[in-house]
Amino acid sequence: MKLGLDSYSYHLAFGAHPDFLPSKKMDLFQFMDKISELELDGFQIDPMHLSGKDGVYLSEIFKYAKEKNLFLEYGAMGIDADYLSNELDICVKLESPVLRTFVGFDRYSRDTNIDSEIEKAINHLTKVKSKAELLQVKIAIENHGDLNSDELISVVQKVNSPNIGICLDLGNSMFTFEDPLIAAEKMAPYAFTTHFKDYAVIMTNYGLKVKGAALGEGNIDLVKALKILKQNTELDKIILEIPVEAGSNEAFALQNENEIIQRSVGYARNVLNIR
Repeated sequence: MKLGLDSYSYHLAFGAHPDFLPSKKMDLFQFMDKISELELDGFQIDPMHLSGKDGVYLSEIFKYAKEKNLFLEYGAMGIDADYLSNELDICVKLESPVLRTFVGFDRYSRDTNIDSEIEKAINHLTKVKSKAELLQVKIAIENHGDLNSDELISVVQKVNSPNIGICLDLGNSMFTFEDPLIAAEKMAPYAFTTHFKDYAVIMTNYGLKVKGAALGEGNIDLVKALKILKQNTELDKIILEIPVEAGSNEAFALQNENEIIQRSVGYARNVLNIR
């Protein structure tokens, strides 16, 4: 299996998210340099780290990845059919075989109607599935803390396309109160790509907190998780996503982010033997 990294793992360095704004921001070219330094095989792009969508810029990203012999996957945010149609065109320009996205709603809002969200997702994906099939791009819907594993599987089954499947996020099933291994085993047959991660559950005075951790330093049995993926999927690559909390001190936060990623890659290579 090849080993890659989602660019969200360096989200503090990118400074494209509201929780942290560094004085000097990383770009995708610098990120690809990091991927090479870590001796990884490729990466997945968080759409917030794409500084533009014009043809020249996308061509430069594609060429730089090719020069470094890196595989590339592209990510989106949302399920609207017109939006996904445009994002599929970007996949073609980047030669990404996968478009990772998510449904994107607040599961725990009092105003949320989960059945309605499921129906909406089915309708939008049904509209765009023919284009995905024509372009030979697989749309991978992530379990993003919105749909639980059973609900996500039901969406994929009802859309009924060989190009509509799942981005199996190993940790996010905790947000829907599922056991990560049980959820992973359910979703594995539909997985087109992964966000392989570890989470630590911490007890606080106001309840439980789920916190990103370096691989092997959280609560998920990663050895069993990898075995599930190897036995129940056709995946030829594992993509790590290592979320790190921001700190008040910029230098410490960026150093901590980098060190946690380094430890995670070391664990994936030397303990899990992903090679």
